[in-house]
Amino acid sequence: MTSTVEPHPHAGLAGAVDGGVNEAPAPGPDLAPRPRRSLYRRTLRFLLVTPQYRFDVWHRVADIVIICLIAWLLVPTRPWLTAGAVVLALAFTPSLYRRRLTISVLDVMPRVLLTGAVITLVGAIVTNPGMSIVSLLGFTAVVVVALLASRMVVAPLLKWSRRRYRAFRHRTLIVGTGETTLQLARTLAERTDFGLSPVALVDSWPLPNADVVSQDLGLPIESADHGLVDLIRRYSARTVIIGFGAADDRQLLELLYDCDREDAEVFIVPRLFGYVNLEGDMDRINALPVTLVRRAAHRSIWWRLKRPMDILLSGLALMVLSPLFLALAIAVKLDDRSAPVLFRQVRIGEGGREFELLKFRSMKPADESESQTRWNIAGDPRITRFGSFLRRSSLDEIPQIYNVFRGDMALVGPRPERPHFVERFSGQYGGYSARHRVPVGLTGWAAINGLRGDTSIADRVTFDNYYVNNWSPWMDIRSVLLTLWVVAKGSGR
Repeated sequence: MTSTVEPHPHAGLAGAVDGGVNEAPAPGPDLAPRPRRSLYRRTLRFLLVTPQYRFDVWHRVADIVIICLIAWLLVPTRPWLTAGAVVLALAFTPSLYRRRLTISVLDVMPRVLLTGAVITLVGAIVTNPGMSIVSLLGFTAVVVVALLASRMVVAPLLKWSRRRYRAFRHRTLIVGTGETTLQLARTLAERTDFGLSPVALVDSWPLPNADVVSQDLGLPIESADHGLVDLIRRYSARTVIIGFGAADDRQLLELLYDCDREDAEVFIVPRLFGYVNLEGDMDRINALPVTLVRRAAHRSIWWRLKRPMDILLSGLALMVLSPLFLALAIAVKLDDRSAPVLFRQVRIGEGGREFELLKFRSMKPADESESQTRWNIAGDPRITRFGSFLRRSSLDEIPQIYNVFRGDMALVGPRPERPHFVERFSGQYGGYSARHRVPVGLTGWAAINGLRGDTSIADRVTFDNYYVNNWSPWMDIRSVLLTLWVVAKGSGR
């Protein structure tokens, strides 16, 4: 891996002699979604089936036992309180228990020394303010040495296990067939202590000399044109590495979006890897840096609380705002007695599913075909006087609180669109369909950043996918607060 310059992504196999072009292999069978495992089976899988990534669990357990024992021996009063404070603080310091490809005690030693010393010293001072300086420093020193000692035991044990047992290595798909990527595949095949076993290369077709490369590496080369989901399931892959090859960035993004919910870790080789510092969630394979992609938001424990909170908040809102609902319904009916109060329209939700969205009617009834295919109605003379107020204040949207309570939508998420435009924009804008990885929302990140009405679809795609990739509870809280501010200002459409 001496060169950091890759050929043009459409150049095919770097360094390969031009040859015949072969056809892409046929796609695999259409596999149904995996059934949800019971808690018992998931626990067994967590502890036993993936032991190469469970050493962090045993590592934490070992540190807990060590710290409790040291506190019991060296802390004169309230030793269990001190041990609990230190253990809890260490547990929320993920850098100490990172799952790493390259295992080296020397790499993590500065972090263990500094973080361990600060946490232990502060924890002891807070829980035992009466301890002498000598006792504090002695307790801290012993704990830090014990943390280092536990890593000196676990690290070689894990490396030995990866080399000795196949169960301690992840089956790995490598995307790309560029020169650096092929060298990466060779390295992983030779160095089993990284814990990754290449099972196939993946790239866009057609590729010159694919058969020669496949024979040389002893790995099949699969087509990326049919997506990664089938390949991950067919090869039982637990890791995907995105390298360099014929696939362009847009295709790579689509591949990653599609496999968002698959149980596989994703690493990306930085494009300018020869100029990249190793930091954050980055790891290395020999001298090649790789970035561990943050697991999708909907895999986090906080995401499991999103739907219960939506039910709770939307239910409360329906009760508290019921007088407002009634007043607005009466006003809409008085404004136009010939039309129904609620406007109903088919929209696309999570996973491409259709649902019926509700709004207070703000204009005279239009032809159904027109309402499904007309993009912008700003300035339409059919908008009633009260309807103009509803749209300006965004109060026409509040019946969607019932959509949230019913499960069609979330309080915060990408705004839903009509089937006609979803089909049109999905073919026109890369990443548009990826918005539907999560539930659509009553308000959204794009909307609170001014992307409402007749605004750039490309910008909406960017903001919505940013929300999906970087979701946190605070993003939802912030979006709701900013939405209330927009409503209070009356700066809607």
